[in-house]
Amino acid sequence: MSHVPVCVLSSSRAPQVSHGHDLDRFVQIGSLTKPLTGTLLVRLAAAGILQLDDPLERFLPVPAGTGITLRHLAEHTAALPRVPPRLRRLAPYADFDAGALDSVAQRIDSFTTGATGGKEKYSNP
Repeated sequence: MSHVPVCVLSSSRAPQVSHGHDLDRFVQIGSLTKPLTGTLLVRLAAAGILQLDDPLERFLPVPAGTGITLRHLAEHTAALPRVPPRLRRLAPYADFDAGALDSVAQRIDSFTTGATGGKEKYSNP
């Protein structure tokens, strides 16, 4: 039987990791992040910490002027592909870390598929 990577985060205890993942690695949990991210995005907007139409470059090292906003990411209208280029189709985020995120962010304008704010196209940014 193979082990399933597990990461438990708690506000009252130190993070615990078992079965092969380090704390500094991203763990692919699939579409479970979407409801959490959407909820956090709306709550932060309601608290005045950010606005849904804030440009992505305010939060990530992306090239200025991409036109991509937080709303575009949430609504899948950022004109991004399903998976960033040069990632494996199977387990594309297995080796993804903070450095890989920065690398993808810095070249995001090179793989958009059209104008932002247009037709919805599912992506896993």
